[in-house]
Amino acid sequence: MQDFEHGALKITIGESSGTARLAWSGKSEDREPGALLTPYLQDAVREFQGKPFEVDFTKLEYMNSSTVPPIIHFIKDLESSGSKTTIFYDKDSKWQAASFKALETISTTMKHITVQGA
Repeated sequence: MQDFEHGALKITIGESSGTARLAWSGKSEDREPGALLTPYLQDAVREFQGKPFEVDFTKLEYMNSSTVPPIIHFIKDLESSGSKTTIFYDKDSKWQAASFKALETISTTMKHITVQGA
């Protein structure tokens, strides 16, 4: 599977020791990022089905509110697939702490998803 790059957003994808890793960096500023992000993230879930996931947002500089729905959809797909997933965000970044606090709350109802500040 290829890395994702669109505008200022980049998602580097790889696998190490049987764990799929998606590292987000740059900025997600599109008005409708889901048009490209959702199919890419769905492909990632299918590609690495059954393997643990790490999703690293710590290097993401900015995301607009339009980016949140594709991320929530991705998290729900990971939960449905049964993949044990850890999502990392930069706890020292005020905007990330605010954005990911909501995802942390959502994840408490899920069996396979953990959201944590790094």
